[in-house]
Amino acid sequence: MKGKKKKEKRLKNRWGKLLYLFFLIGATILVSCRGGNISYLLFYFALLLPVLAFFYSLYVFYRFKIVQDVSRVVVKAQEVPYRLLLANEDFLPFTHIRLHFFSDMVRMKPADPGVISLLPHEEIRVDTKMYCKYRGTYPVGVKSVEVTDFLGLFTIRYPMMSQIRLTARPRIIPLEQLKIVLQEQDPKTSLFPVSRLQDLPDYELRSYLPGDSRKYIHWKNSARAGELLVRKQMPEELFETILFMDLTPQGEGMEAKHSMEAKRSMEDNIIEAALSFVHDYYLKNIPIRILFMEDSLREILVDESTGFEPFYDKCAELSFESPYPLEKVWDSFLSSSGGPNAYILVTAFVTDALARSVAENQLAGNEVLLVNVGELSL
Repeated sequence: MKGKKKKEKRLKNRWGKLLYLFFLIGATILVSCRGGNISYLLFYFALLLPVLAFFYSLYVFYRFKIVQDVSRVVVKAQEVPYRLLLANEDFLPFTHIRLHFFSDMVRMKPADPGVISLLPHEEIRVDTKMYCKYRGTYPVGVKSVEVTDFLGLFTIRYPMMSQIRLTARPRIIPLEQLKIVLQEQDPKTSLFPVSRLQDLPDYELRSYLPGDSRKYIHWKNSARAGELLVRKQMPEELFETILFMDLTPQGEGMEAKHSMEAKRSMEDNIIEAALSFVHDYYLKNIPIRILFMEDSLREILVDESTGFEPFYDKCAELSFESPYPLEKVWDSFLSSSGGPNAYILVTAFVTDALARSVAENQLAGNEVLLVNVGELSL
């Protein structure tokens, strides 16, 4: 379809150029053979036409009005309304305008409105849908404007001066759905839930006493009761749940034409799998710590007091630039931590070193769930 449109455009431009060429040759012959005021007027007009056509293209670009409207915060893969307003507020008609849209990170319906022509004081409003293929913050909508003059002599492509940017948040996939996908990949995946705390419907509460840890405060029930209430500590709570996200660069070593798409897909899989666990823990009022490596080791606590939104917002902007592989980050943390814990390791590639480390720590009394999302289609 795109090839057909390009072919039609080339034919139109070719006819315009041929007509101008015939006119220029005819005017030149007329001046050479007959002379006279009219002949010279036609000849100079033929010479001036390309200049007029070029300045017409510039004029159309600077006077052509484009207004875009779309939500600035969306969720990946969810369709959102996109409105495009095109207007000619001048006395000259605008012809042969084509819009080019950002397409690497987003999809639009329809993808291409085609060649646009506007009469004086005419407006065109396009209401359509767009959806983001990947999480992150990036420009969307019109990327550039292509203007062709009335003779088809010049086609000038200008970048859009005022681009709109939106933030696409990752999806929150229900943990049960993630479990099904993981078990389809590997039927041996059965360590759900990781922490025994998830099997408990709720916690027995008592009044807060000086010296109690803040992580055991049940904030919602405290607000309802008008006093601080804490959960009674049980042996299971000795197992703190800690989730590690592998933020090493993904997709290295792949073919160039597939590497970028595969890289973004694996990055989103890691983020969305981590979100699936964290959101499930949050809904069950179970504290969980998330650790990941940026320029240094970062830690985010998600519980009733901190809420889920700060971590969710952070996930939209995380960069996969960790200088250390997941096994080194995890081993470094283990060397400074005390007591057994429940660990969730989310990665897109399981190295031999990581597999050995998981086996050793399981023997040492830690609960470890290794989640490999590299080949998943979430």
